[in-house]
Amino acid sequence: MIRPAIPEDMPAIVDIWRRASRLAHPFLDEDAWAARAEEMTRQCLPDCRIQVLDAGGRVVGFAAMRGEHLEALFVDPKAQGYGHGSELMAHVMALSERITLRVLSRNVRAVSFYRRLGFHAYLETEDSASGEPETLMIWTRRRSGRGRA
Repeated sequence: MIRPAIPEDMPAIVDIWRRASRLAHPFLDEDAWAARAEEMTRQCLPDCRIQVLDAGGRVVGFAAMRGEHLEALFVDPKAQGYGHGSELMAHVMALSERITLRVLSRNVRAVSFYRRLGFHAYLETEDSASGEPETLMIWTRRRSGRGRA
């Protein structure tokens, strides 16, 4: 079940972010991790609208949106490979007309995942915390031309 996060979910959300992010970004050094953890827990997550995937009372993944920007999408590494990320994204996309996101370019798995969902790269830049190249991506709901005069 996907539901809005509640304050009691935050420890699980941060834990999932830390473990899944380390797995997805093994190329980041300790200084970059410290900067990312500080940004995520103190600045990013508190300002986001967070949806969690709850499996039997346990948070197994989350999507954090700030306006139309996807700040974070992570699934517990033990629960990856079962479509939970796609389920969370389908939920977020159903509520949105447009979504932007940033992904570290070396995270090829994530870049491919977002491309499969219909996101397109529109800018390559540098992540300020790590110095790593990052890809800015965008998705826009396609509107049907039917019924227009």
